[in-house]
Formats: sequence, C-alpha cells, structure tokens
Amino acid sequence: MIAHKRALFRLASITWNYGIRKRTVVGYPPYRLWIEPTNKCNLACVMCPNKDFPGDALGFMEFDLYTSLIDLAAPFTHDINLHHRGEPTLHPRLVDMIRYADEKGMKVKLHTNGTTLTESLSMGLLQSGLRLLSFSFDGYTKQRYESIRVRANYDRTLENIHRFLEMKREWKTDRLRTVMEVMETLDEKPDPTNKSEFIAALKSRGLDRLIVKKPHNWAGNVEMNADASSRFSACTFPWHALVILWDGRVGACPHDFFAEIVYGDARSESLREIFNGPRIRKLRSQMLQRSFDALQPPCRSCDSVRRSQIAGIPVASLRYLRD
Repeated sequence: MIAHKRALFRLASITWNYGIRKRTVVGYPPYRLWIEPTNKCNLACVMCPNKDFPGDALGFMEFDLYTSLIDLAAPFTHDINLHHRGEPTLHPRLVDMIRYADEKGMKVKLHTNGTTLTESLSMGLLQSGLRLLSFSFDGYTKQRYESIRVRANYDRTLENIHRFLEMKREWKTDRLRTVMEVMETLDEKPDPTNKSEFIAALKSRGLDRLIVKKPHNWAGNVEMNADASSRFSACTFPWHALVILWDGRVGACPHDFFAEIVYGDARSESLREIFNGPRIRKLRSQMLQRSFDALQPPCRSCDSVRRSQIAGIPVASLRYLRD
C-alpha cells in the first residue's frame, strides 16, 4: 500500500510539472535512475545498436564511482535500473552493486539476456536483495530466437532461466519478482501452440509475469516497423529520471543509445544540479512545445514521442503504478 501511494505521488508530480504547470525547472530530484554497469555485450542482436560500438568506446563502471552515486542518490531516488546498453551480468561486481544499493534502501531492477546465468551467479543474485529480474528473450522457438539473438543458444539460455526460477522457488525469495520480456514484430504471427507451451513452462516454474513488447527504433538508430502514430506524445522522462553511463556521463534517456544528449558528468557534478541544469531544461522546453519539429536529434526521430497516451500522459509513464 505504501509503495502504491508513493507511485501515485510520483506520477502526480510528473503530471503536475509537465502536463499542468509546464515547468522546465522542477522542485524535486530524480525519482528513478538507470545506471549502466557496462556497455559491453556478448550478443549481436539484430535489433540492437550495441554491435556498432567501436572497441575503444566500451568499458565497465568503476565500483568506487558506483558506490558514490548510490550514496548521493539513496536519500531521494526510489529505485535504480542496473542496466542500459550492455549485458550487466558481465560486470564482475554486479552482485556487490545490487547488494550495496539494497542496503541503502533502494529498489534494484535488473534486465539480462540470461546467457551468462551460471549456478553461482544465480545464487548471488538471489541473495543480493534484487527486487525485479527481467529476462529479455525474443522468440518462442529455437529458430526464431537464434535468428534474432545472434551468438546465443536457445536451449542453453532457456535452461539457465528455468533453473534460476527453480532456485528462486526453492529459496522462497518472494521479495524478488521475475519477468520475461518477449519482442513480437508487428508482422509476426507466432504459432499459438509454441507460444502457449513456452509460457506454460515458465509459469510452472514460478515466473511472475510475461510481457509481449513491440520493437522500438532506438531514437532513430535502428529502422523498425514500430507501432507509431502521427500524434505527438511528449516523453516525460526528463521530468523524472536520469541515465548514468558506465564512464559517469549523464545521458537523456535509455533510448538515446549513443548518448547524443549528455546533461553533464556525475564524476564532477551533483545529480541534483544536473537534473535542473541548462541542457535538461532545454529538452523540457522543447517537449513542452508538443511539436516534432521543435525537438533536437535524436528525440525528433524517436518513436517514443509517437506512442499511445492517456489524458496527455504517455502510457509508458503509467508503469509507475505497477513497477
């Protein structure tokens, strides 16, 4: 009940500052952070721009930088998404990262492709204080999955996920919710039997929720037949969250894959200052004009500003009521 009230308060704050008062300066710090342990990935998925990173642009967040961010953000940030452009389980201190944030009272969420889930890593995650684990797994059959998740093995990865769910049930860690996200393209028509059997196997092992997602275009960096409309739907991300890259730079949002918009540097500036700094105020001002032409790249090309809304609020923002 308390968490639900907090979610309503956060949503009300966003609505008030963006939809009603149309403020470019807000009187609260960011509610949510994306912190990127690494932008390295072991796969080369067809819909992901990660494979286009040059080698010298890849790296891991230093643990000291991470702990300093958590120390600063814990008093005002409700939760963190400990992932962004890479596969977070590649970071050698991922479990320590989760545990540190949990001990500071923060709700930690993790998104993984599941390919590296060994027995020991799974046990570490189960004991870390993690609150939400989301598996990204595209395709209900081996052929479909491996055609999208290049370098991944369908059977091995699914076995990893099944085993994790079984371990969670054995350890009775009800505090941790598990989600499977599966992308279905607009022209895809999965075989109902394959899909139902796939889902049943997960549910029987204790998966909490399966989400079917439509593809997005990573702010114009990937051409996708995405579910977009001609109606402007302002992104409310600048009113409630920040993205912190592995090297400390603070980016605009998770869809800005190559960090074309950078608000500042968390190594030398406070998150409170960055959240009302000149660059984020500029982006808020552009969003408030409610025009595609007013936006700077990459926002102008992003399909997120063309997606469904309810009463002027993007549907994606309503996740605050649940997550």
